[in-house]
Amino acid sequence: MPSAIASVIIASSSAVAKVFVIGAIGYASANYPKGNPILPPYAMGAVSKMNFYVLALPLIYATLASSVTPEKLGPLWFVLVSGAVVICLSYGVATLLGKLPFFHVENKVDFDALRVAAAFPNIVSLPILIFPTLCEYAVVHDAFYEGDPDTSTEVEKYRSCVDQSNAMIFVYFFAWNFLYWILGYPILVSAGRKRQVHSETSASSSGGHLSVPVCTVQTVETAIGTESNNDDEGDNKQQSSDEVEDAQAEKNSENIISCQIESQHDATLESEPSILQVILNAFKQTLTSPGFLAMVLGFITGCIPPLRDALFQPGSALRFLGSALESLGQAGTSVGTLVVAASLVHQVNDDGLDEVQNLGANHENVAMHDVESENARDLHVNDDEGRIAIASGIYSSATRSGRNGLEESSQSAPYAAQHNLEDRRSSMRRRSSVSQFGSMVKRRSSIALAAIRKRKPTIRMHAWFIFSRLIVAPAVICLIIVGMDCGGILSDIPPLAKMVIIVNAGLPGAQLIVITLKSKGLSGSASIVAQVYLPSYLLSMVTIAAWTSVGLIVSIPGEDGSSFCNR
Repeated sequence: MPSAIASVIIASSSAVAKVFVIGAIGYASANYPKGNPILPPYAMGAVSKMNFYVLALPLIYATLASSVTPEKLGPLWFVLVSGAVVICLSYGVATLLGKLPFFHVENKVDFDALRVAAAFPNIVSLPILIFPTLCEYAVVHDAFYEGDPDTSTEVEKYRSCVDQSNAMIFVYFFAWNFLYWILGYPILVSAGRKRQVHSETSASSSGGHLSVPVCTVQTVETAIGTESNNDDEGDNKQQSSDEVEDAQAEKNSENIISCQIESQHDATLESEPSILQVILNAFKQTLTSPGFLAMVLGFITGCIPPLRDALFQPGSALRFLGSALESLGQAGTSVGTLVVAASLVHQVNDDGLDEVQNLGANHENVAMHDVESENARDLHVNDDEGRIAIASGIYSSATRSGRNGLEESSQSAPYAAQHNLEDRRSSMRRRSSVSQFGSMVKRRSSIALAAIRKRKPTIRMHAWFIFSRLIVAPAVICLIIVGMDCGGILSDIPPLAKMVIIVNAGLPGAQLIVITLKSKGLSGSASIVAQVYLPSYLLSMVTIAAWTSVGLIVSIPGEDGSSFCNR
């Protein structure tokens, strides 16, 4: 028994070390060479997309098509149901721990986003690297092999272990994906919107603001129109001092800020979708996702023996196609881990501010575009008025005779010139107002960006997330499985399924959480989640190895096939 435990610890440590070696390469690729890294931030989106569509989808299909048979579909229900239970329990554990005084997270918005991150672990990129390494060890593949050990080779046992574990991982991912759209996505987006409104309200009270809604254009036009009307009333009451113009610009900016906060507040108060709508949307998102379609095609192929054999049996007619899919899938496991590590580095370093920086630049461009449009419009108006004045003078000279016509023409020319001069002055003031607005947006965006950069997770927040995601939740899941196993409830469940559930329960949070927040422009929440993820991923090297060892000890049956409690 001690030798078996030592073998289990060595196998689990080796599997986790492999993952983190690849992760370290991804980390280095995201940082070096300095100034021009191998995996720069702007390339991560394209690399992630390529990895999913070109590498991960073939992996899902080839794994299920080659390993799933009609006889093996029965026990997979346990993985499907257990995946949903693990996510719900993890969410409950994170919520309860967050209410304790020691772990209490004061910021409710961050708490909502982070407990969703604590509920949804990274159940694809890491497990598909961990289990193939585990299956290399005889203590693992011999224990989980369901065929005749006397007539099977070590390679056959290894392939069976890998294929079965990957099939269970992807079935688990189906439950993960469905619950993400029902529970995780709505809460995550709602929390992110609250975070955004809170950040913008704080920024406006401290002199910084980020975004400008549609009503901003109306406010600026109203301010410009008011100023133009004041100019048309006469030059006797002109207010051309710098202090007056600054006061007017500040007043306009306050109106803009008020409009933005009200619009964001109204957006958060919109009616939430009903439970039925959320469930229907979850079904739609899940059933139409490429990953689910690859799973369905894999199950269909696996349940048609002639097609399965033609694709995956050596020497068969379509073996070249099946081999190509398997080769792409093998590359996807390592590339996925590289992408996770590199993305984590860029998210923490950038603090999720790319969207905000682009937003500030866009608003500055909008303001400058307004100035240019105003200039073009004024020049066009002045040019038209000049032509009208000239045409009017020619018409008057041609149709009128004598001194009265000449006097009238001579009187209209000075009036037209005076009118054009007033228009030029009004145009200059309009350009000044819009230019001041553009400067104000740029200045306040810079202040708000600095405020976001200063936001850092607290030590209490880090401790709460690590304990809930990496320690308490997997411990609860492990105790439940041991209790059910000892009670005989899991007697017909494959031991490998128990192992998959325990390992997946102890993984760090999924990168999709950060990606979702950033895709919605919720950079503040994405920044907090990314910063909390970094230490949890580093510490998970120890916790994953520990829970993998516990999972092997609990799930590996005795020599007589007995469970953990009956040894």
